[in-house]
Amino acid sequence: MSHKTALKLYEWASYILILGATVLYFVLRERGIALTLVVLVLAVFMRLMMERTRRKACEDEITELQDDLRRLTRLLAESKKKLDSMSKEK
Repeated sequence: MSHKTALKLYEWASYILILGATVLYFVLRERGIALTLVVLVLAVFMRLMMERTRRKACEDEITELQDDLRRLTRLLAESKKKLDSMSKEK
């Protein structure tokens, strides 16, 4: 599953759980407090998972950008060597 899909899934799951906790609270009033709290804890867990997925996506992107920067730096150094060797031959 891609990071984008996981983010959307966790985001919508947390919204649905919050909505469900609200409905449970108003339907069950006094008897459903514990169940409502469990559903709210699940909603918070989904939000934490969403943030974890977002952080991992950012770390993956940073790693990819660092690899690209290293590759481009190596190519620049090689092209400078090539130009220097060409100018010395003349």
